[in-house]
Amino acid sequence: MMRLIKVRDYYYYNRRIPEEMREFDSRHNIRVSLKTDSKAIAAKRAAVFNEQVEAYWYELVKGRVQHDNRRFAQTVKIARQLGFSYEPMSVVANLPIIELVERILALKDAPLPQVEAVLGAKPIPAMTVKDALKKYWELSKDKTLNKPLDKIRKWENPRKRAVANFVKAVGNKQLTAVTHEDIVAFRDWWLGRIHKDNMNPDTANKDFIHLKVVFETVSDHLKLGLDIAHLFKKIKIKVRHKQTRLPLSTEQIKTILESPKLDLLNEQAKWFLFVAAATGARPSELTGLLPCDINLQHDIPHISIKDRKERELKTPHSEREIPLIGNAVTAFKALPDGFSRYRDKTDSLTGLLNKFLREHGLLPSERHSLYSFRHSFQDRLLAVNAPDKVQAELMGHKFQRPKYGDGASLKQKRDWMVKADNKHG
Repeated sequence: MMRLIKVRDYYYYNRRIPEEMREFDSRHNIRVSLKTDSKAIAAKRAAVFNEQVEAYWYELVKGRVQHDNRRFAQTVKIARQLGFSYEPMSVVANLPIIELVERILALKDAPLPQVEAVLGAKPIPAMTVKDALKKYWELSKDKTLNKPLDKIRKWENPRKRAVANFVKAVGNKQLTAVTHEDIVAFRDWWLGRIHKDNMNPDTANKDFIHLKVVFETVSDHLKLGLDIAHLFKKIKIKVRHKQTRLPLSTEQIKTILESPKLDLLNEQAKWFLFVAAATGARPSELTGLLPCDINLQHDIPHISIKDRKERELKTPHSEREIPLIGNAVTAFKALPDGFSRYRDKTDSLTGLLNKFLREHGLLPSERHSLYSFRHSFQDRLLAVNAPDKVQAELMGHKFQRPKYGDGASLKQKRDWMVKADNKHG
């Protein structure tokens, strides 16, 4: 009996726990990914796993001990790392002489845990969920390569938070012992928080996504054989509607920029508000500007938002030139080096300004924030019927139609910006 099932084109070893084994192994069934879409290969791997399972049960009965996921999963992991499927020592001793010699030769200078795994002996200690996160940092160095510390911190924090929340809800379990029921318990924990604290379900769903990526990355690298699809099956919490930031009206922007309270801000933070309103650029794009990106001597003053090794843009379409009009020109004349105080510290600036605007009653609602300036910029372009391509190039969005020519000129972009500004001036 092959004991195979197929899920989304891939085969799994699947076996119900026999009634006579329930005293020692209380699971309903065993399901192990065979990591192949070939039925022939899956059948061979299933046969190996079936022998492992029966040998494992034999050891449980012999020792009168209860099932422990770690003991079996970790032994399989190390054996796979050396290119062999695990067999208990009683089976290894009866292998064909050629395979036995291959296993012994592979163990030359190998550490004791690997020797034990390949020869079917004791497994190494298991990895906890917290340990998995540490391993994930090692395996994901390419994600933070050349990024400034602020962006690295911003990338790491939601992953740290997801793991911390899981540990708080379920415990710091061994990674190979985590079950679908544990993930469901984590989901229930989040549902409780959403109900009690009126939190956004999207926050919970982001936790599930980050946790899944951590588990999957570590499992794939260490060949733990975690069934990620099964673990996180139907876990997402339904979101009825997404809370989006609202744009500011022209009058609301004027109220903010003309408020004498802005004199309480430091010079760079104050001028930042004027530039954000006039250009519609993302906060990180503005704080990332270098002196060479500020072109005031050009016939049409403008800023150049560039993708750099140390300052990666959000998307390839974000690289662009934005003309400077009105107060934005004045701002950069006062700050020829740009927002140097907040370079690579965008979160510090946005946090400061959002707090300031709220505390001084300059934002009309909780759904307005500093980012509302960007939404307002696009609304003004829409109101004057600026061509889609001009809007996309000013906002740093992807233009959905095929690209022909060099795109809108600085003059064309400036003219539409002036037209939008005059209509709402």
